[in-house]
Amino acid sequence: MTDNSLPKVLIVEDSFPIQRFYREKLDGQCYVISAHSVKDGEMLFRMHPDVAAIVMDACVPGETPTTQPLVKHIRRTFSGPIIAASGSEECQKMLLKAGCDHRVSKREVPGKLAELLEQNSD
Repeated sequence: MTDNSLPKVLIVEDSFPIQRFYREKLDGQCYVISAHSVKDGEMLFRMHPDVAAIVMDACVPGETPTTQPLVKHIRRTFSGPIIAASGSEECQKMLLKAGCDHRVSKREVPGKLAELLEQNSD
């Protein structure tokens, strides 16, 4: 069941422990929609066009960057914030070039998301 009073956030991340970390830290601040592959990310974005923000890992799945085309596709219709979340600074830069607005380490995602959602609620 969705709490309609909370903003929706799409998180494209293949690591289940990282997804769990995000959910725990963001509990009560937003409704998290999780995608564990590029294909799932694209499908969930289509199903939830009302997302307030998106968090994008660069390598989903694995260690090779795969999500830049998804960022470009989403950016065609989505003007909200997209956060490049990666442990690799190079991957973060690739995602920024593809259309992300912010780049942070995975540990910094909950704080950055809270900041962006607060700005959008003003």
